[in-house]
Amino acid sequence: MKINISEKENVVIISVDSSVLQEHIPRLKERLNNIISQNKNWLVFDLVNAEYLSSLGISVLISTKRKVNNSGGEMVLANVNHLIKNLFKVTNLLDKVEIYNNVDEAVNALKQVIQ
Repeated sequence: MKINISEKENVVIISVDSSVLQEHIPRLKERLNNIISQNKNWLVFDLVNAEYLSSLGISVLISTKRKVNNSGGEMVLANVNHLIKNLFKVTNLLDKVEIYNNVDEAVNALKQVIQ
């Protein structure tokens, strides 16, 4: 799995090029922790190319969200497919994370909070 990092208007966009499986978790955690250590606390996690998100993947996302929230920031998701959205619903986490249809919507929503 390749992890792409970009920035748009003070928001960091993290996108993956495939599903997030157990074997990808150590590298994903490392990249996310590196971003947070740079005091970048406004994040969009783009799942456009992910067909599946493992349970550890969900755990990493929720943990990352908690870290950025504790630092005064926010993390949201974009381009979440039906299967992944159902995983959040079944685990009672759907109300813990905001999901947007695309990256632009997510960035615009965060920009409203940043200002």
